Amino acid sequence: MMAIPKPATAIELGLLLVLATLWGASYTLIKIGVETIPPVTLIAARTLIAGGILTAIVYWRGQALPGDAATWRRFLVQACLNSVIPFTLIAWAERSVDAGLAVILNSTTPIFTFLLTALITRHEAVTARRLFGVLAGIAGSSLIIGVQAFGGIGHELTAQLAIVAATACYGGAAIFGRGFGHLDPIMPAAGSLICGAVILIPISVVVDRP
Repeated sequence: MMAIPKPATAIELGLLLVLATLWGASYTLIKIGVETIPPVTLIAARTLIAGGILTAIVYWRGQALPGDAATWRRFLVQACLNSVIPFTLIAWAERSVDAGLAVILNSTTPIFTFLLTALITRHEAVTARRLFGVLAGIAGSSLIIGVQAFGGIGHELTAQLAIVAATACYGGAAIFGRGFGHLDPIMPAAGSLICGAVILIPISVVVDRP
């Protein structure tokens, strides 16, 4: 007999609220950061710090990062999809795009996940109910941030398209990340951020000359 899943607890809902707050606030912090720090340098520092913290947590928990080359090659791909390309595009775009509009554009990630699933991977059933859920989530994000943020659409089209491209990368990362189901979730997070830092730091030195 299949077990009935337990309802979400207050702690789980609280953690979800904290996660949503941190996720939304990151765009404001990026907007502030790129005022004085070149985009690639900012993202290189972000991935290096985050990867270092997560790696420290891994070893503090008595675990160790995978040692095989195949897993690290997958971490490298995930790094490109989930941090190197999207983080850099968003940081570059936020030099001219408001943080609120960046959040709304980025909240379309589930749409790209939905489309990639429907058109390419087809690993899950594509239903009208799921599409409705995606659209409802985007509408909710827009209402929370404020519909006035839409006033900036079209004024910096290239930058806005860069954020949409970053969002498409996140959708790909969500699907590609399913291949890490056998690992503790902190492992691909730490591994991909370390790979991201390894890629971005040399680019930062060459491009930004910080």
